[in-house]
Amino acid sequence: MQLIVILLATVSILTFLSGAIVFFGSSKGDRARSAWYFAAAIFATAWMASIATFMIATPDRANVIGWHVNWTFISAILLDIAFLGYGVWEKKYGKITTLSFLLIGLIISFAILIRPTALYSDVVLSNTGNSIVMRMGPVYFSYIAFFATIVPVIIAAFFHQFLKARSERKRGGDVITMISFAISSTIVLIVDLILPFFNNWQFIWLGPLALAVTILGVYYTILRYHMLNLSSVWLRIFSYIVVIASIAIIYMIIFSVIFAALFRGSTPSTEVIILNFIMILIFIALIPAMNTLMTFIRSLIIGQDPKKGQN
Repeated sequence: MQLIVILLATVSILTFLSGAIVFFGSSKGDRARSAWYFAAAIFATAWMASIATFMIATPDRANVIGWHVNWTFISAILLDIAFLGYGVWEKKYGKITTLSFLLIGLIISFAILIRPTALYSDVVLSNTGNSIVMRMGPVYFSYIAFFATIVPVIIAAFFHQFLKARSERKRGGDVITMISFAISSTIVLIVDLILPFFNNWQFIWLGPLALAVTILGVYYTILRYHMLNLSSVWLRIFSYIVVIASIAIIYMIIFSVIFAALFRGSTPSTEVIILNFIMILIFIALIPAMNTLMTFIRSLIIGQDPKKGQN
């Protein structure tokens, strides 16, 4: 559980950073699309934070957990709307489609805020695993229908743009975005909509992680295929931070899997996980210095010129 929460926290920070970088670093012409992307990153971050809070909540938190549960449902709605806006806002039909879904999404969100018991009847906090007892009714079916509609619309919008794009650069960015969103949405559908229908909430953390991959994947297409115009040196610096943190996350996953295999399914303590996370960050930060040192040692041993070794 500790590893899952740390992963959610780390990925949420990366997701928020990617949104902030795109918004503040984009040109004026791309400011509207970048604002939708930033909004998607913000709501994805809120979704992860709410799910992490729900997963680690203890029975003594029952009086405040309802707010986090409500925001889990609402942030998921706003996240998809913002992502739709990022994809199609430049087109006239895109503005109409985005605003239409925004209106519907806000109506459902207000219904959840005003009367959350219309969506779920109880929140169960126990040592065996936290869960939510959903209530079948108009709000529940509206919530399901919303995602069943907006997800295909988003995929179809990117597919349409892919077909209409004339440059290979634009086509490459659209196809990566479309495929990554389709894959992550399938995972979200299974672990955050279908399994909870059968009162299985233990894998809900996979949903925001999967969708965060899409957000970061879009960030990659913006940098690699120049889907938006970004500039300035500090954008590169933050991009390096994103890469370094991503490597650290992969390391933590591998470390936890090996730890569980060696110690028969047990999980490392929070202190061990944090210590390993800090150590891998230090190691990655020292790689340039280690490369210079190794080049110098090689020159001493075999007589190679350090300057030539660096070229």
